[in-house]
Amino acid sequence: MQRGWEVTGFSRSKRDDRGISWRQWGGEGAIDLEGLDAVVNLAGEAIDQRWTDARKVVLRESRVDLTKALSVSIRESEVKVLLNASAIGFYGDRGDEKLRESASVGEGYMARLCLDWEDAIEVPDEVRTVFLRTGVVLGQGGRAWEKMGKIFKLGIGGRLGSGEQWMPWIHLADEIGGIVSCLEKEIAGPVNLVAPESVRNSEFTKAVGKAVRRPTIFPAPAFALKLILGDFAEEGLLASTRVVPQVFLDAGFEFQYPTIAEAMAELVSS
Repeated sequence: MQRGWEVTGFSRSKRDDRGISWRQWGGEGAIDLEGLDAVVNLAGEAIDQRWTDARKVVLRESRVDLTKALSVSIRESEVKVLLNASAIGFYGDRGDEKLRESASVGEGYMARLCLDWEDAIEVPDEVRTVFLRTGVVLGQGGRAWEKMGKIFKLGIGGRLGSGEQWMPWIHLADEIGGIVSCLEKEIAGPVNLVAPESVRNSEFTKAVGKAVRRPTIFPAPAFALKLILGDFAEEGLLASTRVVPQVFLDAGFEFQYPTIAEAMAELVSS
């Protein structure tokens, strides 16, 4: 809105938020996109829990099926730009390999889900499409920081498994700034929405502990995480994904919080 955009939101229920007009969509049938130039689809059920068979159905419906329905409505509209959510899970567990947007899809459930999510987009060639491959988003009020912050502030935070796995992250302000940049610039294809500083889980853990002034001496053993969280632990918490935001770096995007120390300082001060 501050940049001259008129924002329209979509919700299953009636809403009346200041500055945003809302349209209802119940999850089935055509989506009313009349008058819209661009669509930003960030929908998707939370992934950070045990992936039961029933949960996998919900995860797929909220990502792949919804994106297919959106594609149908876009084909019948005047929409010129689509920014669609994806995730760094696309790359799978890749050790120390530096993963730019040109990297191939990885192995595992999450990688296949992300690939199907991106492949679900079937819109005309003239619709500029961006796949927003996002890492862990850190921000006040966000799901990741709310969970993580509570644990570390209690002094019971620690590395996950060996702590050697690379952990892609991004501050919420840069997530939003990156999305706006993709909206306004001629960027297309996959975009890694992660900070330029790559950190291992052990480094990330130390940075959080230092910021909240608490010890980080309680590691979570890999076997325990797998026992409690199953595949999510193996593919989400313990997987090593060293992601590089090459598209943003080439475009000269200026990160407000390029390092984990800067991001943590902001989070604990607000």
